[in-house]
Amino acid sequence: MRGGLSSMEELLRNRAAAWSAPGGKNWEFGRLVLDPRYRAGPEMLQKCVFLAVSHLVRHFDCHNAYASCNNVLSRLYRRFGFSVITSDVRVAGEEKPFNLIHARTADVLMAAAGNDQERALAQRLLAA
Repeated sequence: MRGGLSSMEELLRNRAAAWSAPGGKNWEFGRLVLDPRYRAGPEMLQKCVFLAVSHLVRHFDCHNAYASCNNVLSRLYRRFGFSVITSDVRVAGEEKPFNLIHARTADVLMAAAGNDQERALAQRLLAA
């Protein structure tokens, strides 16, 4: 983000201008799509988030994560350290409003670590 390529940037400027964005490198998170055969409950989502964010932290300098999602998903992503920046965002052509959410990447990684081995890996990645 901050290169003008993300639609999130314009939404943040227009809808959350009073919100003070933290410094550092920023990434917009897109969709997480999981084959219905593998939707086995919240632990699967947690594992997918951990794998995705650990890959991001390994290969890129990323301090903050942003995303847009509906109200239900914004409540779900709170368990991974996200908070709502602004809600009830409406976009032409979309029937339902959505929220803009933010989290520190380190917080997401630690919250998604589901066991001692993942927590140890997360700490090593964040220390590097």
